[in-house]
Amino acid sequence: MAETEPQTVATLCEQCQKVPAKYKCPGCLVRTCSLACSKTHKSEANCSGQRDKAVFVKRADYDANTMMSDYGFLQDLTRDHALLLRDAQEQGVAQVKPKGRAGQNSMVSHSDGPPNVPLDRSQRNIVSRAKEQRQVMIRYMSPGIKRHQQNKTIWVSSKSRLVWTLEIAIPEITELPNKWIENGFHDVCQVGNLWSGILSEQPNASEPKADGGDEKGPRKRARTDEVRLQLLSDDGNKYPFKSSVPAELLQVIKQKFSNIPVEDLVWLIRIQNLPANKPTFCKIDPLQPLYTQLRYQTVLEFPTVYVYSQEPTTWDGYAVAVQEHCVAENDTEDVAIAANSDKEAANVE
Repeated sequence: MAETEPQTVATLCEQCQKVPAKYKCPGCLVRTCSLACSKTHKSEANCSGQRDKAVFVKRADYDANTMMSDYGFLQDLTRDHALLLRDAQEQGVAQVKPKGRAGQNSMVSHSDGPPNVPLDRSQRNIVSRAKEQRQVMIRYMSPGIKRHQQNKTIWVSSKSRLVWTLEIAIPEITELPNKWIENGFHDVCQVGNLWSGILSEQPNASEPKADGGDEKGPRKRARTDEVRLQLLSDDGNKYPFKSSVPAELLQVIKQKFSNIPVEDLVWLIRIQNLPANKPTFCKIDPLQPLYTQLRYQTVLEFPTVYVYSQEPTTWDGYAVAVQEHCVAENDTEDVAIAANSDKEAANVE
């Protein structure tokens, strides 16, 4: 009777080195003989036991097991997409297109432009109220975007109004950062009133007292670049407002714009949902409540108001189209095309 060939090291369990191996770890390909050895291996090697689904596999090494793993990976993606689509539908930020040739539903936003992101309850309330009572569409960006993190806009139910985060940009200033963000701007107030206020007022230069506080607690340090104003609303009330315009930028603004009346400046907001090579702006009246100037427009997180001494002609190297009044976004592209055509005709003449 022939002697049996002894087990080689390659076929033995790599964990206990005693029993022939029966299993192979999908994650690191270590061979084991039992469940106990598999668990010991995962614990000692800190191995998840799962194959890296994104790792490159040579064509010569691609086998049936690899194919089934890839198939399972695609099934996981399909399931995650279906869950995301259902959540988006429940939150009212997406609608479903009819099934296409591939038989898969797809998610689209309610309006043209970048896809919407899932909103929390507070954000859904702001979007709904803004659309119903102010005729303005607010579009939120992904949570990791800086503009999203800066947004402090709220809807005040007791007064039925938006209290905006507002960005003011002055592109004609190039020697230092030319924009700043204001918080707590009531949409019944006028941007022109804010502009006049910061030009006429002086920053708060009060210093904190040396004692640092009293028995009630430490005193809050006063901001040295803060401008305190009283903004007039359309109902005749005045609202206290603390402007955050940087002191250095304020000095430059005073030098360049203090002699120009508010109504003689060019006040613009950019029209969204248009190609980047067709920058289109519409003029707003700075002496009217902000909510009247944002009607029928889409706002990315919060409004940005651009201030010019004269109407701009280019933006990032592209010709600018400027509308005299804001119109519904369905008509915006036609207006932009017409404006560009008028400019071309004028150049020919």
